[in-house]
Amino acid sequence: MDQQEKIFDEQNDFSRLIAGRISTQLSRHNWTLKTLSDRSSVPYETIKKVANGKIRNPSLKNIFKIAEAFNCSIDYLAGRQDSFS
Repeated sequence: MDQQEKIFDEQNDFSRLIAGRISTQLSRHNWTLKTLSDRSSVPYETIKKVANGKIRNPSLKNIFKIAEAFNCSIDYLAGRQDSFS
């Protein structure tokens, strides 16, 4: 596997991880994507793409806003810690 393929795989893994964490938090809070968009001030289409893994490298600004809306840490959303607080 060359360097380019490795970077692509890492970005796909990262986007799937964030999508999974968002899904978990949506269920935990009983929110829709629209609710998350409203509470985070991140545009709905962006939320939808991040939650579906379509954006492989979401901006730190948007991840911060999403984490703040869920009242969880950025480290949780990024998979660096297992608990959401």
